[in-house]
Amino acid sequence: MSQTPITPLVGEASTPRKRLERSLGVSGNVLLTLSSISPAASVFILGGAALATYGTGVFWGFLIGGVISLLVALCYAELGSRHPIAGGDYALVSRTLGPASGSAVFFLGLIALPLSQAVFALGVADYLGVTIAGMDPVVTALAVTLVATVVSCLNIRTNAWVTGTFLLVEVIALALLTTLGLVHIERPLTDLLTPQAMDDSGALAPIGIAGLVLVVTQGVFAQFGFGGAVYFAEETKDPRRNIARAVLWSAVITVILEVVPLTFVMLGADSLDGLVGSDLPVQAFLEQRAGHAVAVFVLLSMALAILNANIALSLQAGRLLYVAARDGAMPPVLAAPLSRVSGSAHMPRVATIVMGVMSGVCCLIPMTVLANASGSLVVTGFAFIAVAAIVVRRRPGAHEKGLFRMPLWPVPALVALLVIVAVVGIGMFDPSQWVSLGVAAGIVVAGYVYYAAYLRPRKGTQFLMLEAPDNDPAE
Repeated sequence: MSQTPITPLVGEASTPRKRLERSLGVSGNVLLTLSSISPAASVFILGGAALATYGTGVFWGFLIGGVISLLVALCYAELGSRHPIAGGDYALVSRTLGPASGSAVFFLGLIALPLSQAVFALGVADYLGVTIAGMDPVVTALAVTLVATVVSCLNIRTNAWVTGTFLLVEVIALALLTTLGLVHIERPLTDLLTPQAMDDSGALAPIGIAGLVLVVTQGVFAQFGFGGAVYFAEETKDPRRNIARAVLWSAVITVILEVVPLTFVMLGADSLDGLVGSDLPVQAFLEQRAGHAVAVFVLLSMALAILNANIALSLQAGRLLYVAARDGAMPPVLAAPLSRVSGSAHMPRVATIVMGVMSGVCCLIPMTVLANASGSLVVTGFAFIAVAAIVVRRRPGAHEKGLFRMPLWPVPALVALLVIVAVVGIGMFDPSQWVSLGVAAGIVVAGYVYYAAYLRPRKGTQFLMLEAPDNDPAE
């Protein structure tokens, strides 16, 4: 098999560099991707928070969010098949829309991934607290981040086995929630069709279009992560075919694993008022229907699920920084160590550790700020992916054989983009969303300014290698 050497960064010796090891199949990629999404943690933490805030609006919010997710997944599948590069959204957008937009998306990912890790990590204390009283959320989150960073520096196949084992525990917990709701049905599905949340008087009342849009945003964020399959593209066998499969399988499985349990929790609760009025609705349902002992066991399992998610997110974050450094999208003094694959594990350890430190810093930010900002960053990133999917077939090589091509192109990408624009537009009328939307807009602007001020004047030193090194170029 022929080998393609990696073009060295400017100022480095022109010797071949170590590369990521291509050792994952579709199933291994899907395990890592689903672990980063952490469907169980999303249901308990994000779904529970959405229930407490938006009530039965969670049904439509997560269902519509699921449709949006599947449309965006088709975009990721086509782009990932065309550009199977470990940098995720950044790599896809920079190769399709150009380095200016790539810089903006790099900045989004540089902030969004650590924020997402912090959201999960800060929730660990809530679950461990059922057996260990008085746990400090920030200290616990920092410990989780440290462990996740250390584990993510191991070999990718080892991580796939570790995360896959934890993921099985998550699936069992979600199956339990679904079963408990199914055998204790208290109301028909029609009771969920009118979105209602708790008002100031303590009664359920319609939440309106603006509230529904906000819960859709939460649904999209809870299901976000299927595009993570692209981060492992350079470690996946036959990537031009298998990355698309991994993305689509991850998206479909995620939507099912989140929408179904949440629906049956709402259908099986003794009282919707009591469920929505609870501080931790999903945990309250579990305690009510399964008893304290089972609830404690599941809640402790959720702590493992969150750790699992942080391990997988840490793997993705390290690869984002690694590929950006390899592209020369930062000063050489930073790019040289960050673009290095170290040790027999074939992992970008320096880049992974740096992103782990950033995640730890994000744990010091209040949870409400983290959740809102993360949702806005995710939706903004989706917009770039949708635009890239619309224009990708106009790029050279887009019609090569063996590439995944979304059905009815460009309709799925156009619909996804229109929905994303509508969500952002309506969100602008809600003052509570102005800060998070402003943060997302500011990060995008900073990315473009960075390109104009730093990268563009030095464009002869950037993106020297536009495609990933491959053990077999014929793949």
